[in-house]
Amino acid sequence: MTQPSSSGPSSGPGPRVLVVEGALRDNGGLRVSLDLARRWQDLGARVRFLVLENVEPDGPMLEPDPRLDTRWGSAQVRRFRSAAPRVLVNVLRHVRRADVVVSGSEVGYGLLLGWLAARATGTPFVVLVQSSLPRAVAAWTPARLRPALTAVHRRVDAAVCVSPGLVDDVLEVGLPADRVHVADVGIDVDARLAAVAAQGGPVRSTSGRTRLVAAGRLTAQKGFDVLLDALALVVAAGGDVELVLVGAGEEDERLRAQAERLGLGGRVDFAGHVGDLQALLAGADLFVLSSRYEGNGSLVLLEALAHGTPVVAADCPTGPRHVLRDGEVGDLVPVEDPQALADAVLAFCRDPAPLRRKARLGPARARDFDQQRAAVQIARLLAELTRR
Repeated sequence: MTQPSSSGPSSGPGPRVLVVEGALRDNGGLRVSLDLARRWQDLGARVRFLVLENVEPDGPMLEPDPRLDTRWGSAQVRRFRSAAPRVLVNVLRHVRRADVVVSGSEVGYGLLLGWLAARATGTPFVVLVQSSLPRAVAAWTPARLRPALTAVHRRVDAAVCVSPGLVDDVLEVGLPADRVHVADVGIDVDARLAAVAAQGGPVRSTSGRTRLVAAGRLTAQKGFDVLLDALALVVAAGGDVELVLVGAGEEDERLRAQAERLGLGGRVDFAGHVGDLQALLAGADLFVLSSRYEGNGSLVLLEALAHGTPVVAADCPTGPRHVLRDGEVGDLVPVEDPQALADAVLAFCRDPAPLRRKARLGPARARDFDQQRAAVQIARLLAELTRR
């Protein structure tokens, strides 16, 4: 395993970098790859962003970034399956014009088609590993495609893990250690702080209750069902709390039904997607991460730390322990343990001082995950691959 150099790309014209994504679904992984692509471009690379599906996905999507040369796998607005032959031809055409190809995700058709086209043209191929490989493959990939994904994972020219905790998964599939790299991706702390000011300052509870905030796509991965069970235990023990749950996804109806069944209807705000997330995080009494697994510990966890908000997080694979520095910056609880999570919330409600002391370390810890440094490290790796 190696750490890409942070000394910056070499002088001269930058490489032609093709970033391949399946669709513009609004999620943390896509936001990371878009942000890195913009930064690579600022560093001198000639970046093209190729999106296979030219169709609005189910659920929220991100608009194409006007600062990037964004292309579509198919000129026709249709799902990937119906446009696959044309998409494959277009991927090959774009790869022929690239010096290096980067898959923004460790799963999906973008990874498979990008790798096939790169192999056909002899172009170096890099994958950003943003989540636990076995869990991501099981959650997001049809069974028939899993062997093909594993074959690609062990043959890429480089895998860049966004957190050290992801390395073992990559090594386990058989990729040689000298092709595995780590770049701790992060957030633009100053931009997050500025967003709060632009949104009129922190958004705080007006009910007098201790406000918990959680955020993420409403999927099984995020463990919001565990959080609701824990919230019910807190209320039963006398905790006067409320929860703002930010996000949308396929678990929405089931989670709403669970909240009603637990008698939490008046205490849980299913806020959906919001424009003032940073203000909500800054105004929260406590941020809670209940995930079953993560990539770099969830970017929203770093955002909460940036605002100095106290944090309780499930000690899930692969990042919260790394981000919270073994519990120095926030409290860690076992995964999928509603009682342990409830106990941590109750402890905060009864005496918030210990966790608030930890939270004062949060802004400095968030700055340890410097996104520009990560972009430079990866840009250096891409430049090295094109010279081999």
